[in-house]
Amino acid sequence: MGEEIVPKEVFARKASGLVREAGLIDAFAFGFLNQGPAIAIWMLLSWGVFLFPSGHLLGSVFFSVAFTLPGVALVWGILGASMPRSGGSYVYNTRIIHPAVGMAVSFGDYFIWWLWIVILAPWVADPGLSTLFGMLDMVEAAEWVRTTVGMFTVATIVNVLGYLFTFYGLRWYLLHQKTVMTLGLITLGLVALILGIHSHEQFVAAWNTAAANYGSLDYEGMVEAAKNTAPEVFNPAMPLLFGTLGLMVVNSWWAHYGWAVNVIGGEVKRPQRNIMIAQYGAIIVPAILATIFAVIFPNLVGEDFMRALAIADNAGLDGYNMPFPPNFVGVTRVFIDTGNILGIIIAALAAFSLILADYIWIPMSYVAGSRIVVAWGMDRMGPKWFSEVHPRWASPIKNLTFMFITSEVGILLYSIFPEWFAGLAVTATECVSIWGVTAIAATIFPFRKSVRSIWETSPYKNWRIGPVPLVTIGGIIDLIYIGILLYFFYTNPGLEGVTELAVAWFIGLWTFGALWYYYWRWKWKREGIDIDLAWRTLPPE
Repeated sequence: MGEEIVPKEVFARKASGLVREAGLIDAFAFGFLNQGPAIAIWMLLSWGVFLFPSGHLLGSVFFSVAFTLPGVALVWGILGASMPRSGGSYVYNTRIIHPAVGMAVSFGDYFIWWLWIVILAPWVADPGLSTLFGMLDMVEAAEWVRTTVGMFTVATIVNVLGYLFTFYGLRWYLLHQKTVMTLGLITLGLVALILGIHSHEQFVAAWNTAAANYGSLDYEGMVEAAKNTAPEVFNPAMPLLFGTLGLMVVNSWWAHYGWAVNVIGGEVKRPQRNIMIAQYGAIIVPAILATIFAVIFPNLVGEDFMRALAIADNAGLDGYNMPFPPNFVGVTRVFIDTGNILGIIIAALAAFSLILADYIWIPMSYVAGSRIVVAWGMDRMGPKWFSEVHPRWASPIKNLTFMFITSEVGILLYSIFPEWFAGLAVTATECVSIWGVTAIAATIFPFRKSVRSIWETSPYKNWRIGPVPLVTIGGIIDLIYIGILLYFFYTNPGLEGVTELAVAWFIGLWTFGALWYYYWRWKWKREGIDIDLAWRTLPPE
């Protein structure tokens, strides 16, 4: 697709070595799980309510879907179908905009996938296992996983599992992914069932009973203490519309991360069809789940108590002594009798909705990060081993091993010095870098002469509204959406959209990425290989 005749030595290999093993369900699952449904719902009902208390939960879900379905889903669906290769934004931006820009953005992309391992593997310990142990009244175990040793131990085990489930090729990972997705949906469904079958009156009574048992604040006491701790959450100055739009920032966790499907674009069967469907499914299904919880949770606990829980979860609340966390999963514990085996199983399954949603990001990051480096290697943007893929397992073992070793060092640092990572503001920088630059690339894709041969063979080249290509319209919509997110990132202090650490890191990464491109371009030209020809076409499959 979009092939031109170029000297065979321009690319590092005649074929990538990666195999198209991912079907439609696999592609959907990759995007869907990268949205982290249970984690994203927790963010909306806790962090979102805390930061944007004037916002309307259901309205924010509607706005998010209204922007992302015709925006990011369309943009990445068309790009993935037009350039069905693994590597994601790197492939698109190097061809459409400029290889130095694509390389700079991709360096940031790789760093973010690496950072997810470093940060999210410890999250399995806390809030993951700490929630589980808290719901089972295992207070000492909950405290241990929060310690440096406990967090590092758990994170290392998770990191090893993530590495091993990707080491032997995509087939094993996809089987693992389906298993985790199935279990994740079952456990999240269980949480929805527990919350949905009880009335507000039953919740108040159950909460007060549990509060008496644990010496914690009762229902009315929680609300009063929260009003004294953070009165601005109960009397927000921000208008309803702005609060609702602000919630879109939090909703981006489940509404904008389905683009990850394209990182394995070279391993998706029938990519011209399946990538587009997967992109839309990865938004629609989480939107349905977010809608369900946005309805049942405030109806069950009450608007004021939901705000009290959000304050307790994000700022702490004196007098809250429950062993379980004050979030939508933790509060199910008031309905569960853990004095019998059935209650223990139900409480554990509810907690695993969060643990599974977080855990899968680790092996997924290995898959994504290694495919990005393979794409660099195919274009000769790095040493030879970047493009090496094991012939038996169709797996970039050296890339995976490099990522494992360096991420383990990062996990150790995070476990000891978590404050070092607090100001990286990953989502805000993704808005500018991966999301924003790729949206610009999509907008100009049909008009760039350098990729005319690729566009002419795209299955979506005739998708237009009047004379304007649909991918251009989608790119503009996505840029508007990204602009809204950036506005709130940079105006709401609680989001920490801009920090000196984040700016320094990403300017450094983008600069190094651009210099990396110019170095390898210079090196290969000295050896008589004109890699400029690579950017006019797609690398071999």
